Amino acid sequence: MGPIAIAVGLAKLTGLDEKLGNWLSGSNAAGVADKVIDIAKTVTGTKDPANLVDALSSNDTLQTQFRLAVLNKEQELATIALQNVQGARQLQQAALEQDDRVAKRFIYYFSWFWAIATSLYIAAITFVDIPDGSERFADTILGFLLGTTLGAILNFFYGSSQGSKSKTDLIGRYKQ
Repeated sequence: MGPIAIAVGLAKLTGLDEKLGNWLSGSNAAGVADKVIDIAKTVTGTKDPANLVDALSSNDTLQTQFRLAVLNKEQELATIALQNVQGARQLQQAALEQDDRVAKRFIYYFSWFWAIATSLYIAAITFVDIPDGSERFADTILGFLLGTTLGAILNFFYGSSQGSKSKTDLIGRYKQ
């Protein structure tokens, strides 16, 4: 069993699956999982990560201690989970500081291109006959464009959810 699976098991066992699940599903899940496993090792005194779930499942006191330890490290875990986006922010800030207009506006051009291309595709599959046997391809492409392309554009410019805002606020407090 890998570190992420162990961390998910620990989270489910202690009722922290929603809180840790958000961080364990991100692009820096391995870093979060390693930290959660380290916390569990410290609390249980168990060296082998594969035995952590068993050690905690048999002892309610250790579960409570683990839960409190994770909650005390919430800011640190959020920081680990969101470290990967910091590089992208710095890259965008550097792009905005230069004189090249195309570099400054690239994300806007890129977003406009995909928004228009997606809109044209939606119009095309709505009003143009799709050849027999190609409906599944059209549906798959439509789902990808709507779910990934437009979703990513909206998430980038407007944020993804209240959970993301909470994480951002938490990171901001941790840095101060």
